[in-house]
Amino acid sequence: MNIDLELYRREITISSNPLIRLSVIDISPDFPKRTIVLLHGFGGYAAQWKHQIIKFSRENRVVAIDLRGHAQSDKPPTSYGMDEIQSDIRIVLDFLAITDPIVLIGHSFGGALATEYAFTNPEKVDKLILIATAGEIKLNPLFQFCLNLPSPILRFIQPFTKRWLSAPLGVLQSWYKNNLSKWRGWEIFGSIEVPTLVIRGHRDYIFEKPLFERVVQSFQYADEVNIGASGHLVMLERHDAVNRAIERSLEDEGQSWRDSTTANKKNRRDALRQERPWVVHYENGVPYTIGIPKVPLHHLLNSSYRRFPTKSAIQFEGHSITYAELFHEVNRFSNALRSLGVSKGSRVAIFLPNIPQFIISYFGTLKTGGVAVFFPPTDNWEEVIRQIKYAEPTVLITTNSFSNLVKQIQLQIPIPFIIQTDPAEYLGLFSKIFLPKEKLKLPLETSLKWTDVVAMEKTDFPPVEISPSELAVIQFTGGTTAEAKGV
Repeated sequence: MNIDLELYRREITISSNPLIRLSVIDISPDFPKRTIVLLHGFGGYAAQWKHQIIKFSRENRVVAIDLRGHAQSDKPPTSYGMDEIQSDIRIVLDFLAITDPIVLIGHSFGGALATEYAFTNPEKVDKLILIATAGEIKLNPLFQFCLNLPSPILRFIQPFTKRWLSAPLGVLQSWYKNNLSKWRGWEIFGSIEVPTLVIRGHRDYIFEKPLFERVVQSFQYADEVNIGASGHLVMLERHDAVNRAIERSLEDEGQSWRDSTTANKKNRRDALRQERPWVVHYENGVPYTIGIPKVPLHHLLNSSYRRFPTKSAIQFEGHSITYAELFHEVNRFSNALRSLGVSKGSRVAIFLPNIPQFIISYFGTLKTGGVAVFFPPTDNWEEVIRQIKYAEPTVLITTNSFSNLVKQIQLQIPIPFIIQTDPAEYLGLFSKIFLPKEKLKLPLETSLKWTDVVAMEKTDFPPVEISPSELAVIQFTGGTTAEAKGV
């Protein structure tokens, strides 16, 4: 199952003075078996764990953090020392209300961070998994030389490193001087009591081979898996093999040193089966639940635009509109609504048939933070007017064919703006040429014309802070048994 990880991102404020926010991917199905926390390495980023996130989020809560200074997290001028990063991890887990012991997985220097956390918080870690980690970090001489260059030179060569490093060189310089170069984990490895799995790549030349071999030997007890034909980014290069190794380690819960934790996990799954008895009939590999992203609805359109820009989003009378075209039209319309005074909580009445403008106006309304108001199809204009009056919209959007209805509305309801559109506006050129002319009706002079409203607007739209729990839609019922109600 392929998912868009960006839909599951959230910002967590670590400090308000100065303002420091970390970007975190957080995916959880209902009744997760366990919580898995992923820590990337020096210069890495949370989405490097994409294969592990997709695999293990089917049954578990999975949290991947963009560490301070990396990727989409803030890059403050701080020390980036071990204590600072450990504090960040604790704040993130507290903010996410993670209370049960976690499975903590770290790659490269992320393994050092995971080890430190497991050493100081053993009661909070159920299992420790280290991938391509060593007890000390020895960078190659060239990279050491670069990280010791003056700041102006680092800024000059920064553009050439963006493709393979997710943090600015100035940030990595602080990470290296105040953290990596000082860390020695050999004795800490020997003090770890948490069940541990060590995974390394057979052809990993980032660290010297003896350093890798010494890791598993330093633990009182640890399992080791050596993945063949892979380098340092083993979780990307041989992700299936890494996932199998992690899966085997997680399946060994019957021997957990925390029997109460194992019982809690089993009780959660039993609770899910009791609440939804049909899941026991699912075939192997079918997840019981799916982690629903906690984002506003229009983010789903943003996701489709990022992933499938050239794919067809709408087929209308033989004309195709791609996701990129739809996305840009939605942005234009959102800007148009904002210029008309639509803001968070404003009602936008959408009285349209199944035409592209319906979809554009719907997502455009959501993107401004407005509330889309829908009406069931009816020939009873008095009922439509009553519903519109009840909704108190700032804007009404309808077609030219309802010009007589618009006249009646304008006589009874003081709607600030009415936009009229023609279905033919999003037809292909061939259809426009051969469309019967009597169908091309003009809007009322007192209304705004869709094309005029949208034409001059930009295709980008500044993001509006919208909570997924805020009101998005009012849908009027069919009114078959009583007066139609707005739901």
